[in-house]
Amino acid sequence: MRESLPLKIEKNHFIAAGLFCKCYEHPDHRGECIKIPEADRKARKRLRGDLGYYRALHSRGVSMEYIADYKGGCITSLGDGYVYECVRDYDGGVSRTLRHYLEASDTDLEELYDALGELAGYLLSNRILISDIHYENILIQLDGEGGVKPVIVDGIGDRVLITVMNIFSKSVASKIVRRWNRFARRQLNGQVLLGEDGV
Repeated sequence: MRESLPLKIEKNHFIAAGLFCKCYEHPDHRGECIKIPEADRKARKRLRGDLGYYRALHSRGVSMEYIADYKGGCITSLGDGYVYECVRDYDGGVSRTLRHYLEASDTDLEELYDALGELAGYLLSNRILISDIHYENILIQLDGEGGVKPVIVDGIGDRVLITVMNIFSKSVASKIVRRWNRFARRQLNGQVLLGEDGV
């Protein structure tokens, strides 16, 4: 554990809630956030799988440029916590979800789709599996000069019973393409479809 005393989590630290955990700003480090899993067994099992996949990425030396990286565990006033990179915009605010920008009337969709294409290419070239590609699990980081960068904050890994085929690069690539294209058709209006050799 990184902290010797429990970190006090207040209501104003709350960022968002998912199906299996709630996310809070780290009270001491603005560059980090803390995920607190639900108490049920399914949430704990999912978390263990996620952390195992992060360890695998780290051992492979994969760049975490487009993924909010895992930093370690901590103890909080709400129970065991798990510390991740907190994705913030140039002005210090927590970045908003891809869903927000897809629904906003002033979004430059061409620029956004270009950035998502870079994310898709990154996943394929680094053989990174995402079990749950969803527009709520991708934050869009603004750089202050009009640039946008998508960052995956949840759902990494492969939550299937049989993973033996993941030792084969071609099998992993096929999963990445299939899952990304399902996401693109459902939530990106068929934009940014991914092929075996890239976008």
